[in-house]
Amino acid sequence: MQKKNTPDARNRILQAALHVFAQKSFEGSRIEEIAKEAGVPKSLIYYHFKSKEDMYHVLTKQFIEAYKELVRPGSGETHQTKAAHISEKSELHKDFVIRHADMIRIIFLDSLKKSSEKPMIFEVVEALVETEESSEKLGDEEGYDRQERLVAEFFTNIIPIYAYLCFSEAWTQHFQVPRKALDEMFAKVFEETHGAYHKNHT
Repeated sequence: MQKKNTPDARNRILQAALHVFAQKSFEGSRIEEIAKEAGVPKSLIYYHFKSKEDMYHVLTKQFIEAYKELVRPGSGETHQTKAAHISEKSELHKDFVIRHADMIRIIFLDSLKKSSEKPMIFEVVEALVETEESSEKLGDEEGYDRQERLVAEFFTNIIPIYAYLCFSEAWTQHFQVPRKALDEMFAKVFEETHGAYHKNHT
């Protein structure tokens, strides 16, 4: 029988927290619910984490690091070659979104709260643009506008993808559209908007 305090207990707790946060929102979740989901005593959660906020911080940090790895260009890749392969990149993003669906829902919904704090979703777009800038030397390009790039990536890339994740299932039911057909329509529109932006800025 596996002991409760094993090396993977911390990861089990994090995955349980992720599941509970996605179901009930961060604000609506309780430590007791996370402990029950993870199958561990509440005391073990406090052994690994100071608070619910600590778990959320770890989860978001892991997500941002995974996202940076996703958007980091391959060896020799430039903005021009990336624009030429926007469809291929879109598939990679789609797979990433599916794998991290719960965390994306948490970040997306948490960022909609009226607050004076910087929404977590802003960290996602900053990570994307900063990774592009450091690897592609965009700041050295004539006419490069960082604020415009942030706007383009946020409003034509990140927000549409995250919104699609959150609403696509309900959309297929309400509008009676097969999921495959909806995926194809979204990919087409995404190509015509965000893809067009990259193609026009090579």
